[in-house]
Amino acid sequence: MSGTAATSVAPAGGLSAGTGAFIMPWLVYCGSFVLVIGLILLSQKVLKRVLPYVAARRQTRHLAVLESLALDQRRRLSLIRCGAKTGVILTGGGNDVFLGWTDDDVPLENTPQFSAMVPHD
Repeated sequence: MSGTAATSVAPAGGLSAGTGAFIMPWLVYCGSFVLVIGLILLSQKVLKRVLPYVAARRQTRHLAVLESLALDQRRRLSLIRCGAKTGVILTGGGNDVFLGWTDDDVPLENTPQFSAMVPHD
């Protein structure tokens, strides 16, 4: 039985060749993940610095919604300010209606005064 001897041949790189094929893709994946997370955090910091300049251009100082009250699922009553005037609009439904300007000097009859709101002992 001299010609039937079993010979075992080790791979050319040994154990390191198999391990390197496993480790290298994981290093690339981890490096890519760290790079993407770093870019996200960097863009967040850049947006925080740029946002005040962009938002300052879009602000209107003369038009604002002061209060809004939902009357039902579709209609909403809103108190708006345009310059120094205050108005009331009704939105939703078939069409939107401007109800008029309010008089800030004239108090409403059904509005309780502050003295009536003081709790009694």
